[in-house]
Amino acid sequence: MARVSFSQYSTYSSCPQQYKLRYIDRLGESSANIYTIFGTAIHETIQEFLKVMYGTSKKAAMEVNTDKLLAEWMRKEYTKETEKLSEGTICSQLELEEFYGDGRRILEWFKAKIDKFYTKTGFELVGIEIPLKAKIKPGVEFIGFIDVVMRDLSDNSIIIIDLKTSTMGWNKYAKADKFKNAQIVLYKKYYSELFDISLDKIKVEYQIMRRKLYEDAPFPIPYMSKHIPANGKPTVNKIYTEFNNFVNDVFDDEGKYRNINYPKQPGDRQKNCKFCEFGKRGLCDKKSS
Repeated sequence: MARVSFSQYSTYSSCPQQYKLRYIDRLGESSANIYTIFGTAIHETIQEFLKVMYGTSKKAAMEVNTDKLLAEWMRKEYTKETEKLSEGTICSQLELEEFYGDGRRILEWFKAKIDKFYTKTGFELVGIEIPLKAKIKPGVEFIGFIDVVMRDLSDNSIIIIDLKTSTMGWNKYAKADKFKNAQIVLYKKYYSELFDISLDKIKVEYQIMRRKLYEDAPFPIPYMSKHIPANGKPTVNKIYTEFNNFVNDVFDDEGKYRNINYPKQPGDRQKNCKFCEFGKRGLCDKKSS
């Protein structure tokens, strides 16, 4: 059974050749970097905080040593990803220390402003890292994980939350980016189908953490902010259709990869190559095809 995730769809959409090398040819060693290490670590830390807050008490959650948790997760992710490499390391010690310091500041702010994002009054935690599995076509299934799912008890609606990390936050262009917004909308569609909940009873939001703040900003900038993308039925159906088009382009009716062209798409100023391991390892010349 072939498994398809949103990240595969995103990779294919930005550069089909990178998709082929990673998922079809299986030539990838590690696509991790300091950004993914940090992202995973702070996700895990915040999710543990929320488990304690809703499973025990807010007071107990506030006593969780989030700095220690963050350090442990960063160390664990760094070791795991470095072991996948044939040579070298994922990042430098200096980068680890810088990102750890950024994370500590985010977590300190998050705990001080927790009521802006999470409250136990009128809300309950449905789950953390909830898996989404659904058959798309013969031999192909969708797989995904939702960071946080809450229930608003006032109207029994569901809130799907995706945690994102960013250097300076999402500007207006990032917030308008089709693929940044598509992930959580696709999750809404599959959650609706899997748990038999009407689309109009499911809300979505990104919670975006920024590592750096503008020093000369004329107004206070938060370390975390919310972004709610368009997620009405027309948007959901459009994204769902485009995702299924990708699946049908790549997989035949038996769930096997089609023998099609997978062109190289470096993008403007080779932006799609920035974190791609295949160019660094000489498996791709970073030239359009």
